[in-house]
Amino acid sequence: MKSLFKRYYHSILRPDEFSEVSDYLSDKKKETIIYSLMKPFWDKEINEADVPSRTNPVLFVRIKEAIWKNRHQAAQKKIKMYNWAMSAVAVLVVALLVSNIFFYKKSDSNQLISQLQTITTPYGAKTNITLPDGSSVWLNSGSTLSYPLKFGKSRLVTLVGEAFFEVEKNKKPFIVSANDGDVIVKGTAFNVKAYADDSKYETTLVEGVIVFNTKNAKNGVTLKPGEQIVKTSKGFTIKQVETKYFTSWKEGKLLFKKEPFPSFMKKLERWYNVKIQYSDPELDKLWYTGTIEMESISEVMEMISKSAPVNYSFNNKTRIFTINAK
Repeated sequence: MKSLFKRYYHSILRPDEFSEVSDYLSDKKKETIIYSLMKPFWDKEINEADVPSRTNPVLFVRIKEAIWKNRHQAAQKKIKMYNWAMSAVAVLVVALLVSNIFFYKKSDSNQLISQLQTITTPYGAKTNITLPDGSSVWLNSGSTLSYPLKFGKSRLVTLVGEAFFEVEKNKKPFIVSANDGDVIVKGTAFNVKAYADDSKYETTLVEGVIVFNTKNAKNGVTLKPGEQIVKTSKGFTIKQVETKYFTSWKEGKLLFKKEPFPSFMKKLERWYNVKIQYSDPELDKLWYTGTIEMESISEVMEMISKSAPVNYSFNNKTRIFTINAK
């Protein structure tokens, strides 16, 4: 039976095998057996996803009811599917529906957890998605956003990287959770930058009102439009900014105003999916002001070498740009 459920989990059952598994899923007395058979697959999925679980005890009941209803109707109509193609479609639809849901979480009693949707954009790309509540999210390169397929009492999403949010007004609070803290809103537009490889956390408010809470903090900090909260070596600080310099990326361009050289290089790496290295600490004193929109990375490097006392080289084997002071 273990090998049968493994085939079921990967949606490769034959029609006769699927019928046998369906009998197990329809039998309430065998829920403990089902749990023990499927738990290794669920644990592996949860560990690989690395996302918090959400309980949904109604979901599995509905699935079992749907399976029972379909089987009952088929028996009444005496429909027998001898055609392999039709059987394969039926197996694929139902098996994928069930196997893509995390059924149980072992606690005092068996509970069900709902599936989380995880969207990841590679370096050099960006995407726009619509959340279940109608809110829009622009996800920058090298970023990951996780959210439930259906929101519960709150609208919680988890971000690693950078994203711009336009949140639909709703009585349920909208929460963006990142390593350095949570942003709590009810309807507004703002940008959050929280890359795992960058210690500089930023939240920039364009319109509306948001509350920023550090982890385990009792009281949050309220931001107004045009304000930005930044993590520094001394803690968090709030400053007034021109928001376009922190949100233009979603429109396909990068705006810079006296951007420090280290962060300028980091943004180029993410934007073009390249590696840039330099070793001269004097370069950290440089800054850059300008706009990058349609230029290639080679054109940008040429522009940098003409506007600053630096030159560059490119290694075709390692595909790394190296910048040196002239």
